[in-house]
Amino acid sequence: MHPQRSRRGRDHRLLPALTGLGLALVAGCEARATPAECTALLDRYVELHVRQEAPWAGEVELRREQEASRARAPANASFARCPQDMARSRVACAMAAPNVDEFEKCME
Repeated sequence: MHPQRSRRGRDHRLLPALTGLGLALVAGCEARATPAECTALLDRYVELHVRQEAPWAGEVELRREQEASRARAPANASFARCPQDMARSRVACAMAAPNVDEFEKCME
């Protein structure tokens, strides 16, 4: 068996595995949300929730709910981890969501 031919065969089989590993590493290195983006996510979720549960609520009520949620947020472990855990692609998905259900799907 020719040594060069054997090596080429191994290289050919190894390439798909390395490509898959590279894609996994890139996905794992996706940019994370900033603290400001995490606060914007919270505001968006509150907005969608208020519009769904109290469609008659005005801007004053909405802002009041958003401020109250921001005040409670630092005590929430999930919110505190948001900049480390939340990928920017999920932020973009959630910010574009038309309702609470779609927003929550983005968070899965």
